[in-house]
Amino acid sequence: MASGCLARVVSSDVRHNFLIHYLAAAAVLLMTPVIFGLAELDRSMAALPLETMPPLMGLILLTPLLSPEQNEGILDTVRSKKMSRQLVTGLRVLCSLAVLAILIAALGGYMKYNSCDVTLGMCAGAFAGAAALGALGFFSSAVTDNVIVGYMVSVMYFFMNLFLKNKLGRFCLMSMSCNIKGSKPVLAAAALVLIAAAMLFRRIFRNEQ
Repeated sequence: MASGCLARVVSSDVRHNFLIHYLAAAAVLLMTPVIFGLAELDRSMAALPLETMPPLMGLILLTPLLSPEQNEGILDTVRSKKMSRQLVTGLRVLCSLAVLAILIAALGGYMKYNSCDVTLGMCAGAFAGAAALGALGFFSSAVTDNVIVGYMVSVMYFFMNLFLKNKLGRFCLMSMSCNIKGSKPVLAAAALVLIAAAMLFRRIFRNEQ
């Protein structure tokens, strides 16, 4: 019974609030072959699209997860429900990460089909970078209670990675392209910490249960 209730909540939330974001992330995936030539790339060249486009997907999928409650009418409705807002947010995070993983797997599979030197580890690294950038936007929007700020922070960090790659060290999203070792585990850990910190902040300072 409880699992059925959760499934209905997730289904309704996705259809009414986040389907447009899923479609936008899928559009980024479809744009990738147009922007980059994805045929017969060696490992260093294959890393470039894998580290450039998936972070944009992560930004689109994770940053706006708290946006529905910024509408006062929706917020009042949510407050009237017995289900924990923290649980709903956690389900949103899991759904967005699942969609992100599927999109990156599709990109990696397409590149592999076109004879690019892509490995599972490279796709996992792309997921870590994308999750980290999205988590940064999610954390920023959670703290400021403003999704626009979340987008601004994550977009600024994305552009920092385009122009200041080597200066960011292990926090560089494009470490495979720059041959920076040990970055992806750091980014994966950063994503987890930022998501947990965002939810903890909302629980303590916004009294979300």
